[in-house]
This record gives sequence, C-alpha cells and structure tokens, in this order.
Amino acid sequence: MSSNATLNLPDELIARARAYAASHGTTMTAIIRSHLEALTSGGKSTPSEDPLLAYSEGRLSRNDAIRLLDLRDHAELLVALGEADLPMPRPSVEEIEAQALLFVSLWKAT
Repeated sequence: MSSNATLNLPDELIARARAYAASHGTTMTAIIRSHLEALTSGGKSTPSEDPLLAYSEGRLSRNDAIRLLDLRDHAELLVALGEADLPMPRPSVEEIEAQALLFVSLWKAT
C-alpha cells in the first residue's frame, strides 16, 4: 500500500529534480523513495538491491524480477511497477533492431 505525502520544496529544486528524473528515465517519486529507503534501511539493503527498481532500470531481467519479487507473472510485475510509480524498462538497441527486422520481414511477406 502506498500513501501520498506533501513536500514543501523550492521551485528551482523541483525543476532540477524533474529534469534529472526525465533525463534518467525515472520519476521524482522513485528518486525520493530510493533515497528514503537508503537513509532508513540501517545498512540492510541499498536501493540498487531493490529488484523492482533494478528491473525498471533495465539491470534485471523480467523473469529474475518476477522470481525475486515472488510474483505470479508479468502482469503482476507491471502492476507492481505502476504502484511504485516506476517506468517500464526500455528495450536495448539490439532488441529494437531485432523487432524492426522482424517487422520488415513480416511486412514484405504480405
């Protein structure tokens, strides 16, 4: 379960944080959550060890994330990403190229 919180921060800081989040393919919520988890974890875990964040950042495969988070399937993983306000991972350049080649071959076959 997630709760909303209101923060009073300078406009300039908000603008810089939004720009940073956008340039790194994440959200301000994910950044704040990551830092608060690091501050309050007592050294038990780091944000980089969070399987959901690692999957969102493309550092963990879909199957590994599902297994580590003890989820049933990809649909539950997508729901978890949405609830955590994390973006879906972007496909690698190789995956995009493979998809483009497949599309071209299917297009030519019709």
